[in-house]
Amino acid sequence: MSKEASKADLSQIRIALCGLNRQVLLPVRSELMELGYRSAEWIRSDEALRLWTQQGIPDLIVADHQLDDGAAVKTVREIRNGDLGANPFAVVIMTTWANDPENVREAINSGVDDLLVAPYSTGQLLERIKKLITDRKPFIATSDYVGPERRRDPARKSEIPTFEPPNTLRMRQEGEQVDAAALKEQIEASNTQIQEEKLRRIGFQISFLVDLALPKFGVGEFDQDTKEHLDRLAMMSGEAVQRLDGTQYEGISQLCKSMHKLAKRIAADPSAASADDVELLKPLSRAILEAFFPSESTGDLVSQIAGAINSYNDRKNRFSG
Repeated sequence: MSKEASKADLSQIRIALCGLNRQVLLPVRSELMELGYRSAEWIRSDEALRLWTQQGIPDLIVADHQLDDGAAVKTVREIRNGDLGANPFAVVIMTTWANDPENVREAINSGVDDLLVAPYSTGQLLERIKKLITDRKPFIATSDYVGPERRRDPARKSEIPTFEPPNTLRMRQEGEQVDAAALKEQIEASNTQIQEEKLRRIGFQISFLVDLALPKFGVGEFDQDTKEHLDRLAMMSGEAVQRLDGTQYEGISQLCKSMHKLAKRIAADPSAASADDVELLKPLSRAILEAFFPSESTGDLVSQIAGAINSYNDRKNRFSG
């Protein structure tokens, strides 16, 4: 690729540099512009970032964790979930001036590709960008996360499939001919895959939460964890209802609506829940599970849930001990 062609390709890459620290971001933007990244914009508010994501296909977002008191974290999560903008798979690097565990965990859980501790040089940023062009991690979708697969031990078996996300940054950086209509179609197809896997994981999570909560009704003791599990059950089943339209699982909507109403009723006051409502939780959750995983045996699915509950209890005991 000639120098001129390279610059022409780089100029098509849409980059958002988000934050208020002009001493850091303006020199970074200037250096990027000199390298040929002519569409690098300095964005100073979360509202402006949200608007920018909707004005075209974003390729790269570099966002300060503290932009508008952490609002950028929520925005990144919405982008990843397909709820904001035209590209859930934009490369996202989040920067932070505070590398405490809570900030790091919050940023990572939003679905960012990488976390960069400030202050940083343009050279450091470019190295991170280069790695995400050539060696980007595959994506996974769970009930509450869409983003890079971050297992510490890649050899550890997981029931959750991975997806290769469309990487428009790599396409443009390497000078691929990008047809707008074909690219939009590719992004939409990948997003459908992700959304349907997210729905399956929600279906799994519904049975997981029911199996966690049910034993408490036998003894009539409802600690804070149980109340949170029931609230989450209502939230997850409600989210499923919102996301089912237009998917291959649309027919499960009525089951999820019934679970949402049931879970809300029980979560409002677990100690006053009727026996009929409590008895309905398990068969309804299993019907949802089987509908989301029609090709898997119920026995295998129940074994996976039991394993997930054992892992959850082990972690809980480890941290409480």
